[in-house]
Parts: sequence; C-alpha cells; structure tokens
Amino acid sequence: MKIETSRFGLLDIDDDKIITLPDAMPGFAETRFTLLNPEKHAPFCWLQSVDNPDLAFVMVDARQTLPDYAVSLTSDEYERLSLDEKSKIVVFLVVTLATDPADITVNLQGPIVLNPERMIAKQIVLEGSRFPSRYPLFGIAKGRETVETSCAG
Repeated sequence: MKIETSRFGLLDIDDDKIITLPDAMPGFAETRFTLLNPEKHAPFCWLQSVDNPDLAFVMVDARQTLPDYAVSLTSDEYERLSLDEKSKIVVFLVVTLATDPADITVNLQGPIVLNPERMIAKQIVLEGSRFPSRYPLFGIAKGRETVETSCAG
C-alpha cells in the first residue's frame, strides 16, 4: 500500500505493517497508522497516520528509554488489545520535541500500548500524579548527552 507523508514523502508500506487504533487517540479521528523508524532519527520513531499525511506522533520505546516504567492494563483494555495470557506488548511514549534537547519531554501519563502480533494499539490514560505528561527525556539518561535506544519495529 502506498501512503503519502508530509515528512517522509511517498512510502510503500506492507499491509501487515498497518497498526489499528480502534478507539483512535483522544482528539483525533484517524485509526490506521504505521510505525516508521528512520535510523538517522534514533532514538525517535514516528507513528504515522496512513490516511492523513500530516499526522504523525514522535515516540520512543518505553522499555529502552525508561526500563522501570510499567503499565497496568484493565480487563477492558486487555480485551480491546486482543491480548491473552501469552501476549507480549510494546509500550511507546509520545514525545514533545523542542529546539533545546533539555526541553524534550515524554508523556508518561498517556502511553501507547501495542499488541505487535495483532497490530492493534491503544493510548492508555493513566490516573494519578505519579505519571507526569511532560517528563524530561534526557533527564532519563542520567547525565549522558544522548539516549541510546531504538523503537521496536
């Protein structure tokens, strides 16, 4: 399938690389995305809309960026993601970019959980102040200038 993107031009994406977000993301109508992982942009990847060339979310893999970060799913979320007791998930954190790397943040309160076997994802909204929506990404690196990670894909 060919998709047009405003950042990466025309792309040819295999149908099995389409991720469905049946509930969409809050504030958006689009439900079909693909994960783009350009090497020169590591540790960042893009959740690119298949149907809207201008809509893409910058993300990082939570496991690689913040290993102690954990998401507990409700039974409803478990069902919406078509998970079973053997399923593995990938958790992504949405990034807010900034000119100064010290100002780049990740949203710990609204992770995107992906079932990679079924290519179904959902943005989970976590309750409580324990999870800030603007957590410094490079503060995670504990003094390193870069975070050496990559997005799963």
